[in-house]
Amino acid sequence: MNILFFGPSGSGKGTQAEMLAKKYDLKRLQSGAILRKWAKEKTDFGKKVQAAMNEGFVPSEWIFKMTKEEFAKIDKDQGLMLENFSRMLPEIKNLYNVLSELDRKLDYIFLIDISDEEAIQRMIKRGTCQECEKVVVLDGGVEELICSDCGGMIRKRKDENIESIKKRLHDYHDKTAEVLDYVRKNDRLIEINGEQPVEKVFKDIIDHIENNK
Repeated sequence: MNILFFGPSGSGKGTQAEMLAKKYDLKRLQSGAILRKWAKEKTDFGKKVQAAMNEGFVPSEWIFKMTKEEFAKIDKDQGLMLENFSRMLPEIKNLYNVLSELDRKLDYIFLIDISDEEAIQRMIKRGTCQECEKVVVLDGGVEELICSDCGGMIRKRKDENIESIKKRLHDYHDKTAEVLDYVRKNDRLIEINGEQPVEKVFKDIIDHIENNK
């Protein structure tokens, strides 16, 4: 079973992906983690990836190369839980191509949707692990925590102020609209109300999967 999640920042897709991966024994893959892994490689290509990440833009063909090689390392019987591989149209097209070349297909594509107002309220309260990107809520004025998963430092991101958040949401809507249109034309997009409690969102996702096996 191969699953892809869409959703704006703050929608809770990372939490749902983690829960879903555990329930169905899926290999959880995040594009950012793959980029960082390659950037640490002491190779010419790894150095190029690091330089591109520092500049804020990694060419789509490089992402295609890394994605294909990482996916090819995984046993074909192992299901995938995919996050952040398709923020722009070239990326979703590359993802479909990679999966096709490896004789895989997307079984479920979920869009966890929340309003911009809800996204802003969630993001201004959260912190992100500097190592594994785990996201937690920083309540009570706490500025940082130790990650219980990897021991890394959880801090509030510098770009998670209201103005930056609004810009990220604008970019998400602007770039993702054509991606979602492309998915709707080529597959079935299952929309989930992300403003419900975490457990209810998870139940809605599981119900779709169990009722459509």
